[in-house]
Amino acid sequence: MASFKRSAIVAASAAAVFLPATAAAAAEPEIPAEGWEYSEQWDFVQDEYTAEAHEETAEQLNEHFEDWTFDASLEMKRLQNYYIDGENETPVQRKFRADFYVDQTGEGLETALYLPGGISTGVQDVTGGDDFDMHYLIHCRESDTECGEEELEDGTVVAWTTDGTYVEAAAFFEDGSVATVWWGDMNGEAVDVSVEQITALAADLDTEPVWEALKADSES
Repeated sequence: MASFKRSAIVAASAAAVFLPATAAAAAEPEIPAEGWEYSEQWDFVQDEYTAEAHEETAEQLNEHFEDWTFDASLEMKRLQNYYIDGENETPVQRKFRADFYVDQTGEGLETALYLPGGISTGVQDVTGGDDFDMHYLIHCRESDTECGEEELEDGTVVAWTTDGTYVEAAAFFEDGSVATVWWGDMNGEAVDVSVEQITALAADLDTEPVWEALKADSES
């Protein structure tokens, strides 16, 4: 059964957080609280903004895990989560996503950078059988061994779940953007990473490229 904990503050040394661009950088269009309408500009699109984000994400992986090398199984792309409330309907969430394999361990990981809009902060606890609310990016399941949330000193909220064979973490930045990491073993074995490592990685991912993409969209 999952254990769930919340902490007000975690020491700054837990992660060197680099905040993404301020919300003022994307004053137009207005961020929709319930989510975005579908857009072809965010439908499996690659451009200079996704390329920038991919390079920066790969750099963070190399900095956090110096003894490992990573191969991209999915180059960074603009994508949309269009299944909020369990159906293929709008509103949606907009993100950049890239997937990698760890050469030395065979483990895989998914990274994502989200714009604000249609996202609830933290972890939804579904251990009691509640329906999944897809406004949450992370869900604490009965099979998980640990789930939790902590607030960093700069206001960033980090949240995570794990059952030992995977670790999923999200960093909810003060400008509303979110970075997520899912890291798992393809054979269902225990992963070679800790919750602390994956939450620190998520907190260090830079969401500025998604803001730049949104700004470019509004100017085109």
